Amino acid sequence: MGRTDAALPTFERGWPVPVATYLVVVGVLSVLLFVSPDESPPPLLGMAWGVFLAALTVGALKLEGVSPRSILPSVRRLVPVIAVLLAFWGLYNLVAVGLALGGVVGFDPAWSRVVAHPLPYLGALVSSLLFTAIPEELVFRGYLQEKVTAMAGGETRRAVVTGVVVVAVLFALFHLPRWVLASGHGIGTAAVIRLLGLTLMGLTYGIVYAVSGNLWLVALFHATMNTPPVLVAVSVPPELHLVVGVVEYVAIVSVVSLSVRTIGSNGPTLVGSRQEVTA
Repeated sequence: MGRTDAALPTFERGWPVPVATYLVVVGVLSVLLFVSPDESPPPLLGMAWGVFLAALTVGALKLEGVSPRSILPSVRRLVPVIAVLLAFWGLYNLVAVGLALGGVVGFDPAWSRVVAHPLPYLGALVSSLLFTAIPEELVFRGYLQEKVTAMAGGETRRAVVTGVVVVAVLFALFHLPRWVLASGHGIGTAAVIRLLGLTLMGLTYGIVYAVSGNLWLVALFHATMNTPPVLVAVSVPPELHLVVGVVEYVAIVSVVSLSVRTIGSNGPTLVGSRQEVTA
């Protein structure tokens, strides 16, 4: 596991900076949940939250002596990223249409809201990308996962796995307050299942980042999983959410791993390279 042409940043500080960064993120989020307890925060508050996460990460990286520019791949790497994303969602829709035509419960042979209302969907997708996916992936994968990996020993397989797993758990716990407080579910079996699902999601994004080193790729998967571009109506029963999620996450990791192997050797590389940027 790991990319071949992207070296870890050299962090100058120890554990206090990432710990403080994470505690600040969770603390501010908890305050915002009391200010706006709705499951979907007002647009301006959501935008401010995204800007705050990005600014906090930039500050943490500067304290670490790492150039924030070194975390982001060059724009030219968006071409293979978009190709991989389109391939995944194309295959996803083929499967979804087949299940709908086959009469599988949760998949209806009717157009989804994405088709019925394309402009509002695109607006929601862009908003999710700019103010949720990119800021969250910047702090969790771009900084915390790289930092934990470096503290665990660098680019060895064990260190990479440690970084992926630790940050996946932190990512899941970060989302739990909104589930418990804003959604009104409380702490119980549902919260445990939700925590497991979020951990699997974090593992998926972490593995994608470990394999590709491309933050654009992780952020675009994150945004589209938040707002799926599925052409048929999908309403999976709650008891099957975790099962469907596991299938989706395995599919994402498989498509990305295969793409890194094929695109990297036959076309524009998908793997992010920090060697392009001087700190």
